[in-house]
Amino acid sequence: MINLKDVKSSLFEFKGQNVITPWDRLKKYIFQSYPVYTGPRIKSFDDLLLKGLEYQTESDMVWIVDETANIKPDFTWHYRPSSEGKTFIHEFPRVGKRSGRAVRWGDIRLVPTSGIAYDSVKNKIISSYHDTDFEIFMISFHEAEADSNFAKLKQRFPDSHHVKNVEGIGNAHKEVGNQATTEMVYVVDADADIMDHFNFDFVPPMSNRRNTTYVWSAKNPINGLEYGYGGVKLFPKQQLITLGHELPDFSTGVAHYQPVSDVSNITRFNKDPYRTWRSAFRECVKLASRINPNQVDAETQERLDTWCTVDNGERFGRYCIKGALEGKAYGEANKDDVEALNKINDFEWLREQFVASMKKRISADD
Repeated sequence: MINLKDVKSSLFEFKGQNVITPWDRLKKYIFQSYPVYTGPRIKSFDDLLLKGLEYQTESDMVWIVDETANIKPDFTWHYRPSSEGKTFIHEFPRVGKRSGRAVRWGDIRLVPTSGIAYDSVKNKIISSYHDTDFEIFMISFHEAEADSNFAKLKQRFPDSHHVKNVEGIGNAHKEVGNQATTEMVYVVDADADIMDHFNFDFVPPMSNRRNTTYVWSAKNPINGLEYGYGGVKLFPKQQLITLGHELPDFSTGVAHYQPVSDVSNITRFNKDPYRTWRSAFRECVKLASRINPNQVDAETQERLDTWCTVDNGERFGRYCIKGALEGKAYGEANKDDVEALNKINDFEWLREQFVASMKKRISADD
């Protein structure tokens, strides 16, 4: 028989671990759980205390649970705070399963039944998981580094997927939509070097999940620009299937476009002369033709000028500027011709343009 007097009281304080240990199981049998009330979410501090008073004759504390929450099956209902802790309302977090970051507090609360509490405290024990772990897809088309970059992505996020070598950018995005099982989908370019702090755990409002595309910033290694070009994107699944493949730019042309200023990655498009030229050409066609209906003209012009003039000395910088200048000219000449603008999504056509461009001398005058 266990003599509780011989056991230090500090051992009975739950430390916030998610894995249930043999010691936790032992405590479960030593202690009975507090009573549990499940119902509509109670918002105010005073109403929580009033609900707690209803259980005053049963126990000194009561669990109050939001009926809409998907509570973890192994939540530690046997948790008991210290004597001092019993004078506070304890709130337990809902977290993103992928990141472990708290998204919301109070799916479960432990409330004194005395009708008095000094304040509320945030407890680290996870109560539930959030429902926004949207699927992650990398899209690649014969990039040499695609497999190694995907391996790095999958090491951090094991549930990532890879759509490889689908002919046509639009068709590749459509394939992502067809494979996806979540209502929104993260899309990552093959040349994206994801920042260590970026966790794919953004929580969009429920009302925006079918009609809004979120685009994070990426850092351009050649000219230092930081905006949506090359950044991680969060698409409504249905947009990828039914609409995105019909337009020159999938991010800005359909649904509501919402830029996110946080930098998600470095876009390392300058791997060889062709890819560097192609990337700059495509982006500057978009900027010069003003196909983004949400653009700010002064900001767009500043970005276009930077693409066409700035080289920080990174690899293949001159091909970047040449592609930018030629993309600018093509975009301005075809700004009202959707069919001509759609050609920037045809890699065979782009290679033909690159070959023709390389027959011209690369110089500061180009």
